[in-house]
Amino acid sequence: MRRRGALPAFGMVCLAVLAGAPAAMAGDRWEEAGSGAVAILPVPGKAAAITGGSLVCAEQRWSLRLRLDRSVEALSSQQAKVSVDGESFLVLAETGPDVLSLPASYEMIDAMKAGGLLVVAAGARTDGPAATFPLKNSRTVIEAIAPRCSQVDMSAYEQASLSETDPAVERARPLLAEETKLFRQATTATPKLAAAHLDRGQGREMLFATLCGSSWYYGRTGCTLFGYIRATPAEEWREAYNSEGMALYIDASASSGGWPNLVTLEAAGGAEPIQWKWNGERYELRDPLVAADEPANTGTVTP
Repeated sequence: MRRRGALPAFGMVCLAVLAGAPAAMAGDRWEEAGSGAVAILPVPGKAAAITGGSLVCAEQRWSLRLRLDRSVEALSSQQAKVSVDGESFLVLAETGPDVLSLPASYEMIDAMKAGGLLVVAAGARTDGPAATFPLKNSRTVIEAIAPRCSQVDMSAYEQASLSETDPAVERARPLLAEETKLFRQATTATPKLAAAHLDRGQGREMLFATLCGSSWYYGRTGCTLFGYIRATPAEEWREAYNSEGMALYIDASASSGGWPNLVTLEAAGGAEPIQWKWNGERYELRDPLVAADEPANTGTVTP
């Protein structure tokens, strides 16, 4: 469900890093930069127009920033191939003043941590910018800088903070009784229940709840997230949303049928906010390009 791209916000940080990088690039292994979520790459081998580089993370997005010699013409974008021990990733690279920027997916990051050789080739021409970097010490450095990567800016949205001590837990408990029973039967353990109640005015209420306890049962996050709505206090709660565990936000500036849009972010290092819209029956993915990646456009995300 992720879509990666170059992140302009990286520019100033990376240019500063690259400007001071030569002295730190004398070795044959990856090194941490002096500050931030920045790794300095070793001296490249078999290089054409690439003289060094770094791996940078900001707002949970990773980017390879490679320093170019001044003979390379600046282009708005061009296709590039990143290969790690023969496993290839095609990306859209941005060429700025003396810098080639390549988005790095989580799959690419995992490959770099486990691999031995990183090869980058940009442009359609065979004599385009290219370089080979050893990946010695890459796992240690990447795992050291990852916790320093800044979080995604979600300040435009209202966060729905679910808590195990919120009074909404008692409202959610009977709604999730059957799900709790199934969890116990499968794992012999009792899941942790957290909830939040939102009053949207004019009698409209929303109730969100999570059950957490097993990555084997609920997928990578170990949690599942349910959402319920009712238009008046006299109505019964009805399920309107379900996904793997996510950080949940309300987009009060956009709504459909009186119900606000939802925005979720993967709990474990999510970099791409996911938009959900009320379709008259339940919440579904708002972006059709994202929705096309899902098995069914029903508001349920398969772990």
